[in-house]
Amino acid sequence: MRNQPEKVAERVAEILKSVLTGTNYGTALAYSGGLDSSVLMAASGMSLRPYAVGLEGSRDIRNAKDASELLGFPLNEITIGKDEVVRYSETLVEIDPEITRLELGYEIVLAAVLDNAEERSVVTGQGADELFYGYRRFLDNQDLGNASHLEKLHDKTLPRELRLAEHFGKELITPFLNEEIMELAGSLGRDDHIRGGLNKVVLRKAASILGLPDVIVNRPKKAAQYGSGVAKVLLGLQNMHD
Repeated sequence: MRNQPEKVAERVAEILKSVLTGTNYGTALAYSGGLDSSVLMAASGMSLRPYAVGLEGSRDIRNAKDASELLGFPLNEITIGKDEVVRYSETLVEIDPEITRLELGYEIVLAAVLDNAEERSVVTGQGADELFYGYRRFLDNQDLGNASHLEKLHDKTLPRELRLAEHFGKELITPFLNEEIMELAGSLGRDDHIRGGLNKVVLRKAASILGLPDVIVNRPKKAAQYGSGVAKVLLGLQNMHD
């Protein structure tokens, strides 16, 4: 018998609070101002130390600043440029020679947080898009399930990110990959996660339960590599070498 989406959302909120409540200002958070990272911040009782990454004037920096002002916590901004993009790209290729340009785009954002955060432990929203059908492609293709995305996450993405964290001497914390949360998300059907052209329905409900305002609850996803401006730099670097 399938769980009810509302009950799952309530339990997800409870689990995240139990995992993150008690963390203090000695734990960092990779923060974009979007749904996933704001849910984690709210679940911690606003006690994590958030870091936003982007090029000068990037959308992610603006969104994160707006969200932090709305929610009432201080934000640490990490502004990167071409030199940092090149340096982090080289590190990531050493860690994973098969990494794609698309993957580089979002892993560079994580690398910047891991490199610059003063705290040893860094919380990320990894897994939210796979578990709660957050990618745009799920909306565009009604027949697309999330099994292959979860497989890639566990077989490739997470091991790479754990090695990246180790490279910078940091510990990675991924609350959405809590075993019970994964089971709960998987107990629902695709149509429970996507309704009326809106994805991440269950996670958005959990966000409301945690007290986040509608402007954040209903915020659409913008991929990290685009919101941060990193993708544009990577494309420019590729064109220089073509």
